[in-house]
Amino acid sequence: MTDDANEGDDTELTPSPATRRTSPVALAITAAAAAIALVAAIVLGVFWFLAHQESSAASLRDDALAGARQAAINLNSVDSNDLDKTFADIESSITGDELTNGLNDTREQFRQQFAESGVVTTAAVQHATLVGFSEDEGTAQSLIVITTDTAKPDGNERYQSTLRLELQDVDGTWKATRIQPIGQRIPLELPTDPNAATDPNAATDPAAPTDPAAPVDPAAPVDPAAPVDPAAPTDGGQ
Repeated sequence: MTDDANEGDDTELTPSPATRRTSPVALAITAAAAAIALVAAIVLGVFWFLAHQESSAASLRDDALAGARQAAINLNSVDSNDLDKTFADIESSITGDELTNGLNDTREQFRQQFAESGVVTTAAVQHATLVGFSEDEGTAQSLIVITTDTAKPDGNERYQSTLRLELQDVDGTWKATRIQPIGQRIPLELPTDPNAATDPNAATDPAAPTDPAAPVDPAAPVDPAAPVDPAAPTDGGQ
């Protein structure tokens, strides 16, 4: 009885051949699934990193272009009624020795030239693009097309200019390190003022009706096709 019981116990504890055959397969499937999940996680991580890098670079390029646009405006706008603000705007958009020293060297001359002149020049960007960009160096180059409207006591004027700007990233703010005009300024026609006074010497409209009471010029040629007034006296009756 005791031996039979022991034999029964040994039979129950011994794994079946089927169990021994399926265990390695199950382990292999589990390992493969884990490997696939790891690869998928790595691939997704790489894609996320690349997308983040691309988005970050695009954002920096947008910031550089915005800085170029603002620098072009500030460096070409003057308000003789508030020169302190004019200088502050220029200083906020420049960096480096070339432009900073240039502004400091000409500040007083600039002030004397424009003080009490009544001149106000306002710049506006028409087109802007980056032609160079380095995220690692924090530099960029831009081409800008601007128009400048100048109001002066003796008349107004408008010009178009093309500029090349070199920029540097300074603590997250893109500032100009150099500005170079390309070609000559182009004079533009000013818009017509609808409230402008009419010129009294302007030519009259030939289609305007004539005054019937106006005296007839005797030297004017007679239109032979004009109808004859039957009530008019003739020389033959005299």
